[in-house]
Amino acid sequence: ASLELTPVDSIFVRMGAKDHIVCGQSTFFVELHETASMLRNATCQSLVALDELGRGTATTDGEAIAHAVLEYLSSEIGCRGMFATHYHSVAKEFKDHGQIAVKHMACEVTTPTADQGPVDVKFLYKLADGVAPRSYGMNVARLAGLGEPIIQMADTISTEMEGMFKQRDRHQHLSSKEY
Repeated sequence: ASLELTPVDSIFVRMGAKDHIVCGQSTFFVELHETASMLRNATCQSLVALDELGRGTATTDGEAIAHAVLEYLSSEIGCRGMFATHYHSVAKEFKDHGQIAVKHMACEVTTPTADQGPVDVKFLYKLADGVAPRSYGMNVARLAGLGEPIIQMADTISTEMEGMFKQRDRHQHLSSKEY
C-alpha cells in the first residue's frame, strides 16, 4: 500500500528480455552488460533491482553468475536491492546471510487425494519470509494450456533432474566437510 525509502544516489534496474542481435549482442549478453555497468557504478547508497539474472544460459552458469553477483552486491558494494531469482539453490545459500532477507511469493497448495488429479496451486501475490518450498511450473503450464501429455512428460523429467541436483548438492555438502 505504501513505501518509505530514504534517498539514494542512483537507481539501477535490470528486468525484462531484450537483445541487440543486429549488433551481434544476444539477450544474455545484454543482460550481463547491463549488470556489469551496475556493478561498476553502484555505491552503498544505490538501489539495485535485478530480475532473473542468469536465465539466458545453462543452469549451472546462470546459477553461478547469479550467486556471484548477489554475493558481490551484498559484501563488496553493500547497496540496497531486490534480487529476484528462480534458482532455489541461490535462495537457500543466502537464507542465513546477515545482510539479505530471503522472501518468496506465497501460494496456497491443495494436495489432491489419489483420484483427484494434479496439485492445485492458488498464487496469493503476497510476499512471504524464507525460501520458496518448491517451484510450480507444471501448474503454470497447465493454466497456460500446454497439454497434459507434455506436462506429464515434463513433470517426469523435472523429477529426475531434481533428484540429480539433490545428489549433486549432497555430494558438494559432503565434499565441503572434508576441508
